[in-house]
Amino acid sequence: MIKKYKRRKFFIKKEFQGKLIFSCFLFVLGSGLLFNVVLGVLSANSLTTSYVDQDLKLGHTPLMLVKQILTANWFLIVIGGGFVMLASLVLSHRIAGPLYRFETTLDDMKNGCLTETIRLRDKDEGKDLARKINEFNIQLSQSLRAISQNSKALDILTEQALTLELPEKEKEQLAGLCWAMQEHNRKISNNCNYFCLRDE
Repeated sequence: MIKKYKRRKFFIKKEFQGKLIFSCFLFVLGSGLLFNVVLGVLSANSLTTSYVDQDLKLGHTPLMLVKQILTANWFLIVIGGGFVMLASLVLSHRIAGPLYRFETTLDDMKNGCLTETIRLRDKDEGKDLARKINEFNIQLSQSLRAISQNSKALDILTEQALTLELPEKEKEQLAGLCWAMQEHNRKISNNCNYFCLRDE
């Protein structure tokens, strides 16, 4: 059974989500204003009549329309703006959550920890990238484990080479070579040991 992950925070990446929500709000507000401006330009040379409390009012169509829209629909405008911000917050979670997980996992990888697995919710974006990062960690762990095993085998072989029966001059040359190989092998081993590997 797959465990479901729920967000515990409304703002995971505050700066990113704030910009996204504000951008969506400005887009909707700008679209509404653009619609009114276009309507006003198209009806600029017309006259509108309206009844307000049994009074007949005459005026230029753009001004009359804007007044009517604002007085009749201000509540809907406020509710609509709030809904846009809420919808933006929910949608931003599908992007901000995975971004946060990618950043923390990559920070762990940079610090030598390859054991993390990126798990995303069903509706989150970036599942292909998460899968590729997870696969990379598995392959890198396998490669480093193989290098570490080869390094141990090389240590054994250099120890065995030092026990060979050779003339004194050749034995000294072999000892120098074995020492150099062991030093390089130790550096390889240290580099491999820096990483915390995933289980096979």
